[in-house]
Amino acid sequence: MVTQKIKSKLGNKTKWIISVLAIAVIVTIIFFLLPGGGQKTSLSIGNSPVLGEENAPVTIYEFTDFSCPYCEAAEGANSQVISALQSQSSGWEAPVPLIKENYVKTGKVKIVFKYFPGHGLGGAAHAVAWGLKEQSNDLFWAFAEKAFTMPSDLNNINKMMDLAVGLGANETLLTEYISSGKYQYQMDEDTAMGKANGVQGTPTFFVNGEIVKGAQPFSVLEGIIESKL
Repeated sequence: MVTQKIKSKLGNKTKWIISVLAIAVIVTIIFFLLPGGGQKTSLSIGNSPVLGEENAPVTIYEFTDFSCPYCEAAEGANSQVISALQSQSSGWEAPVPLIKENYVKTGKVKIVFKYFPGHGLGGAAHAVAWGLKEQSNDLFWAFAEKAFTMPSDLNNINKMMDLAVGLGANETLLTEYISSGKYQYQMDEDTAMGKANGVQGTPTFFVNGEIVKGAQPFSVLEGIIESKL
């Protein structure tokens, strides 16, 4: 009789353990299947502008902001910041123009533009830029190069629109896009991706996943690119 009670208790305990394990398995499955569940956030191109060959062996994600002085310097603009950086390191060279010349044009690198609020004072410029991306990838990159040289006008929608139209943009389509507010979704999505991947300021580069923080000289990024090729 006692033995039977023990067996009964053991049987109940076994059933309880099996039930707990089953619940744990189900929870684990749900955790991994839900969006983001149990998965590390990774970088993805999505709807972002890309400069370079699709099959380039090295991908550089550039988290940047038109209104960030150090981003401007990295792009070869803002002579004041460039002078300051060169005073600290005599061999400092703006990395982005040289990457474009030496690696993008030769099909070895593609650059993915991602927004991250370094200063966050160029809302109008970024709205126009995303609108241009909807019309033409080339228009976006032409505009971006100009925007980095115009820090005092970045939040002036009229001047940014004039710049875009001067580059060949369809003004009607651009106005409709900006009025829709869709650009804010893109900016928010990029910012969230940056934060999830450890971006804390601009510029920040990821060279085939390897993070490079700040306006580092071309030589630093060149060495990393070469190591990835």
